[in-house]
Amino acid sequence: METAFAEIALKIIVILGCSKLLTVLLARIGQEAVVGELLLGVILGPYLLGFVNPKGEPILAFLSEMGIIILAFYVGLVAELDPLLRARRSSLQVAIIGMVLSLSLGTLFTLLIGQPWIVALFIGATLMATSLGKVGRLFCASGQLQSAAGGIILGAALIDDLLALWSLAGFHAWLAPRPFRWELFVFEGLLSLMILGIGLGIGIRWAPRLFMILDRLETRGMMIVAALVFCLSLALLAQSLGLAVIVGAFAAGLMLEYVHHEGQITRQVETLCDLFVPFYFVKAGALLDPTALFKAPVIFLTLGLLLIAILAKLLGSLGAWRISRRERWTVGIGMIPRGEISLIFATFGLGTGLLTKELYTAIITVILLTSVITPILLRFFVAQRADS
Repeated sequence: METAFAEIALKIIVILGCSKLLTVLLARIGQEAVVGELLLGVILGPYLLGFVNPKGEPILAFLSEMGIIILAFYVGLVAELDPLLRARRSSLQVAIIGMVLSLSLGTLFTLLIGQPWIVALFIGATLMATSLGKVGRLFCASGQLQSAAGGIILGAALIDDLLALWSLAGFHAWLAPRPFRWELFVFEGLLSLMILGIGLGIGIRWAPRLFMILDRLETRGMMIVAALVFCLSLALLAQSLGLAVIVGAFAAGLMLEYVHHEGQITRQVETLCDLFVPFYFVKAGALLDPTALFKAPVIFLTLGLLLIAILAKLLGSLGAWRISRRERWTVGIGMIPRGEISLIFATFGLGTGLLTKELYTAIITVILLTSVITPILLRFFVAQRADS
C-alpha cells in the first residue's frame, strides 16, 4: 500500500512540477502551457522514458478524465456570449466557411492517401474547431480582445466548439456497439445541441437564483463546491444520455454565464484547471509515438493536414467581409490554433480504435504546430501593422 502511494505521489509530483516549470519557460517565448504539457507527455511516455503508462494506471486515468471535464467546464465559463451577439453575422460566416473547408479538405486529403471514408471524415472533423481558450489568451495578451477582429474571432471560435461538440456526439452514436443508423447519428448530435440550448435557457433564468440562495448560507468554499457538483452532475447526465461527458460540462459552464459570482467561480476553476488539466495533456502526449514522426507517410500526412488546417481558417476569414483587409488577416491568423476540442477528438479516436498510432501522431503534431505558429504569426502581423 505504501509503495503504491509513493509511486503515484511521485508521478503526480513529476507531472505537476515539470508541467508548471515548462509553462514558465514557454511563456517567455510566447507559447501556451499545452505545448509543454504535450511534450512532457511524449518524454515521460512509454516510447521514451517509460515513466508514465497512459493505458495502465487507473488513478492517472481518473485524474486525466477529471482534467478534460474541468477544462470543458472552464471553456463554457469563459465563452462569453456578448462578443458573439455583437458580431454574430460575421462570426457565423467565418465559423461556417472555416469549418466546411477544414472538414471537406481534410476528408478529401485523407481519402486520397488511402484511408477509409469514416476515418477520413473523422480526421476532417478533428480539424474543424479553433481553440477558444488559446484565442482568448492570445488576443488578451496582444490587446486585440476588444477590437472588431477580436469579437469576430471569439464568436467564431465559440460556434466552432458548439458544432464540433455536436459532431463528436454524432460519432459517439456512429461508433456505439449497436448497429449504426443515420437517424441515431443525427438524433444524438441534435440532442447534444438541445442540451446546450436548454442549459443556456435554464442558466439565464434559474442558475443565478440557485447560487444566490447558496451564497446566503455563508459557508467557506460554497461557490466552487456547488459549481463543481453542478458540472459533474451535468457531465453524468450527458453520459447517461449516451453523449460525451464534455457536452454536459460545457453546458454547465454556459449555464453559469449570468451567475452573480461567475467571475469568482471562473478564477477558482482556473486553479482546478492548473491542478487537473496537465494530467489530460500529459496523457495525450504519452500516447504519441515520436518514432512514427520519422516515417515518410506520417510526415506527408502531417504536412498535408497542417497546410489544410492553416489554409482553411485563412480562407474562412473572407466571411468577415465587412471589416478591413488587415483585420481580416488578423481574423484568419487568430482562427488557426487547434487545441482542446481537437485533442478530445484525437484521444477519442485512438481509444475507440478509429485512429491508428500513426494517424494519432500526425494529428497531435498538427495541434502542436498550429499552437506554436499562431502567436509567432500574430506578433509579426501586429508589428507590421504598427510599423505601417
